Amino acid sequence: MQSGNGIDLAAIYQLLTEVAGNVAAVAGNVAAHDRRFEQIAQVLDEHSRKIDDLAAGLREVRLTLYQYHQAVIGAGVSLTRLEKRVGRIEDHLHLDPAPD
Repeated sequence: MQSGNGIDLAAIYQLLTEVAGNVAAVAGNVAAHDRRFEQIAQVLDEHSRKIDDLAAGLREVRLTLYQYHQAVIGAGVSLTRLEKRVGRIEDHLHLDPAPD
């Protein structure tokens, strides 16, 4: 058994070597995770663009349906308002409700 600092320095050197190896392994894992996060970010960007395209398509469909509804109705009276108005007229004239 050695006395003095010789054995202590060798143990410290061995521990530092192990720590350096562990740090290198962790750095490799972090780099792998960074690459994976970049891949995930690309996929999310692609999905975001698809969602934006769907939202634009939905707005276009809504506008088209609205325009069609206005064209079919003619004067612009919505069907629900028309049904309510007919119901009030039937009540006022004491008529039986119109059959469906």
